Order: sequence, then structure tokens, then C-alpha cells
Amino acid sequence: MDAPVGTVLDDRVEVLKAVADPTRLQVLDLLSDEGEHCHCELQEVLGAPANRLSFHLRVLRESGLVGSRRNGRRVYYHVHPGALERLSELLPQPVDARKADPCCPSGTEGVAV
Repeated sequence: MDAPVGTVLDDRVEVLKAVADPTRLQVLDLLSDEGEHCHCELQEVLGAPANRLSFHLRVLRESGLVGSRRNGRRVYYHVHPGALERLSELLPQPVDARKADPCCPSGTEGVAV
């Protein structure tokens, strides 16, 4: 059974809100371009206070875009495999020009009447 439309929309909104913040978008860019980073490396690169960075990383983890692993006292963060593709799928997709409104005769799409 499919999820209710409101639930799907809420899920989309939460993930998109997670990347709408400039700091979180920077974190996602760093992790997707350079791979895994520990908290202290991200803090140094971004110049963000530890508590604020922790908050942003938690939001990204809860959205399902970023994962983490602990190694001793350090926590390393990475983009989940397929997360960027999933993010892309959440955005509205353009209509293929060849599949224009079927009520319009061929060649008249976008012509003012």
C-alpha cells in the first residue's frame, strides 16, 4: 500500500529543509566532493562552533542524507550511498517537451492563441 500523500510530502519537505541551510549545504558539498571527514576536520574547514556543527550534522543524519561511524573518540561523517540521487528525485522534474499537453495539436505547444 502506498504512503498517504501528506506523509510523502512531509518527507520531501524535511529532506529539502535539511539542505536549505547554507552550513548544511556546505557540509554536504564537502562530504560528497572529498569523502568522509571527522567532526573536527569539518569544524576546521567550516569555521563553525562545535555545538552548531553537531546540530547541523544531526539534521543531515536524521534526513537520511548523511551517515556516521565512530572510531575511538572521533566521529566520521559520510554521504549515504544513493543519497544525492534520492535528493534529486525529490525535486520536481521538468515535463519532457515531447510529452506536452495532449490536447494541443503537434507543433502548437506554447503558442499564444
